[in-house]
Amino acid sequence: MLINLIGFNVSWFGLVYWGNNFIPFAFILLLAHLFFQSKNYKEMLLILLVSAIGIGVDSLLQQLNIFIFTEATHIPFWLMMLWASFAATICHSLQFLASSKVLQFVVGGLVSPLSYIAGYKLSAVDFGYSMLTTYTILALVWAILFILFFYLKSKIIIQEVNHV
Repeated sequence: MLINLIGFNVSWFGLVYWGNNFIPFAFILLLAHLFFQSKNYKEMLLILLVSAIGIGVDSLLQQLNIFIFTEATHIPFWLMMLWASFAATICHSLQFLASSKVLQFVVGGLVSPLSYIAGYKLSAVDFGYSMLTTYTILALVWAILFILFFYLKSKIIIQEVNHV
């Protein structure tokens, strides 16, 4: 669980700070996760599904001018890789949230938007609205996403994944 958390945080910082240049390193960390921590092929399906949903949501948020990325008309590739890295935490370092929808809602709604604000502070993204408006929108989106992601986990992952 700790290795998963450290790997995600390394990926998050590298992808947000160095952007597309860090994708190969984050990809290697994700492959190592799949090889060493994920003993269940269904986790790969969950990672793909969560990544697709997240990329779709962030793309919509960009189209609504909530996110502004200067380098492209679509969300950057580093953000797509970040979604895969995040998805790999659901069965491991975020496992403590699995049993409580209230906790999923609260953590998703209060903590997750801070990641985007940190990205804003590191100049990885700009916001089309005020910080308060953006945080409020992201809080609602992420509260719902966390509940959805753990619901999907409960339906896809029948056997518990190894919690190394």
